[in-house]
Amino acid sequence: MAVTAQDLAHLDVVASWLRLEDEPERADVTLLFGGSLPDAWDGAAEAVRAGLAGTLVLVGGVGHTTDALRDALRRRGRDVDPADTEADLMASYLADEHGLTDLLLERESTNCGANVVLARDLLARRGLAPRVVALVQDPTMQRRMDAVTRHVWPSVRPVNRPGPDSRGWPLERWVALVVGEVPRLRDDPDGYGPRGRGYQAHVDVPADVESAHAALLAAHPDWGRPSVGGPGGGEGASLGG
Repeated sequence: MAVTAQDLAHLDVVASWLRLEDEPERADVTLLFGGSLPDAWDGAAEAVRAGLAGTLVLVGGVGHTTDALRDALRRRGRDVDPADTEADLMASYLADEHGLTDLLLERESTNCGANVVLARDLLARRGLAPRVVALVQDPTMQRRMDAVTRHVWPSVRPVNRPGPDSRGWPLERWVALVVGEVPRLRDDPDGYGPRGRGYQAHVDVPADVESAHAALLAAHPDWGRPSVGGPGGGEGASLGG
């Protein structure tokens, strides 16, 4: 796909805002989501070693991000079992690369909303009632993950630990992720906020982000807006042919 220097500048404005990050602190539980790249998994392992992670929960079934994640692992030379869920893929990687095996796995969720709800319910069944929950997600989806958590799990305080810059994805996918998030985060009838589909807490989209997003769509109308069908959508905009 053709992306100009001006496009990249606008994409950087949006991506920088999406990458919500909090100061490091110890969490009772860390949720590591399968929509993220292995670099984020390495970061979660570092938090375990530093004593900041608490109980590490790997969250992800089989959904729209799974094939892309399998491809990312194959590009790293890893064998991938096509039957594995995203949680299984992360568990295998963390065991091989970091020796981590004392983990909880949530294998059923297929979108951002279900990710948090099913992880919350898994922890409750284990008798765990965390107060501080760290969220490790692809940086393009970090702000939405925070908003979903605040909405569906108000008894906890989320601490955001996004993975590194996610341009490890193919360029078209990264652009789709960045462009597709802004419509989802808007609290309007078409967005995921309380005045729309009610999947997440309110989020204010800054004027500079809206301006950059509008400039991208003006230059590339075929990048479009996401197909808003449920709380998970992580693929972002439809990029056309």
